[in-house]
Amino acid sequence: MLPKIVLLGQSINMYNFWFYFALLSVVIVLMALRKTFEYTLGKSAFYCAFTLGFGLLSAYLTGVLKRVMLTYANGAPYEDTEILRNYGIPMFLPVFLLIYCLIFKDDFKKLSDYIAPSVYSVMTFVKVACVFNGCCYGKESEFGIWNEELGTKTFPVQLFDSITSLLIFIICIVLIKKWKGKHSGYIYPIGGILFALTKGFWEFFRVHPFEFEQHYLGTRFTLWQYWLLVLFIGCVIWLFFLLRNEKKERALESCD
Repeated sequence: MLPKIVLLGQSINMYNFWFYFALLSVVIVLMALRKTFEYTLGKSAFYCAFTLGFGLLSAYLTGVLKRVMLTYANGAPYEDTEILRNYGIPMFLPVFLLIYCLIFKDDFKKLSDYIAPSVYSVMTFVKVACVFNGCCYGKESEFGIWNEELGTKTFPVQLFDSITSLLIFIICIVLIKKWKGKHSGYIYPIGGILFALTKGFWEFFRVHPFEFEQHYLGTRFTLWQYWLLVLFIGCVIWLFFLLRNEKKERALESCD
């Protein structure tokens, strides 16, 4: 764990470094996929700004809802210094995207495919930030990594979380290349389902500072596992309607 490093005489906060690199990865990924989706440079720049802006808004809304939910669970006002929570990005971002597409008549299925990998590049590098910072730590383990704040070794759940987000990113890229011109709109819900399952699994190994967050509403599940369940159900429904509509389209084509 290295919350800070000194480089050329300057102290660098590693959490901030990886957080900003996560934001930069959105631009890198979307620009790299620009030609695959046949977008102009100007159009891609706009989608970069859209994804970054509404992604941060999604993270902010998640932080607000977290405080509301934990205030209810605790029975008293819950204070949290963290303004942004990345859990909500996969959930809220497609909602903003859908509203935009409905208003400006853009192609929602194509656009959701386009931005999907960048969501998981963000999740990958944000968790790398957590590894260096020592936050979002796992249970105490002699085989873990040293946590300076706790004064003990903890299971590196952040690292495994980062690895699975990276794998989802790679799956999204592979599917984009494989399904180009064949299927549209499937990448985001597939990524969301995989993210909900993997991150929900790693939550069992993560330690939360408050009991009412660790065992939300007195259950064995954390607050965020409930959150991820909503994401999972939403993406399954999304995928169901895509498959149903594609089946109808094929039926109509066969009739013609």
